[in-house]
Amino acid sequence: MNIRSLQVSLVFVVGCTVGGASARFVVPPASAQQAAGLTRWEFQCQTVDNDDATAVANKMGAQGWDIAGSAEVPANDENLWCFKRPKL
Repeated sequence: MNIRSLQVSLVFVVGCTVGGASARFVVPPASAQQAAGLTRWEFQCQTVDNDDATAVANKMGAQGWDIAGSAEVPANDENLWCFKRPKL
């Protein structure tokens, strides 16, 4: 075994050791609930007039709701907005 291959092997071993040891500091640990996909959600849907869209979005966001989806209601000038938030 020559010096060059010994150096390459040493760099490889040190790199693997440092990489494996530092992974626990870089990637935050997931909770058991997240890992199992057990997050429970609650949903709320409502029709929103285009004139009131900003007010409704601000009100729902202040209560912890995230928009999950929306659809246009073809019969009038409204949209159906559905919100979700983690169930406590």
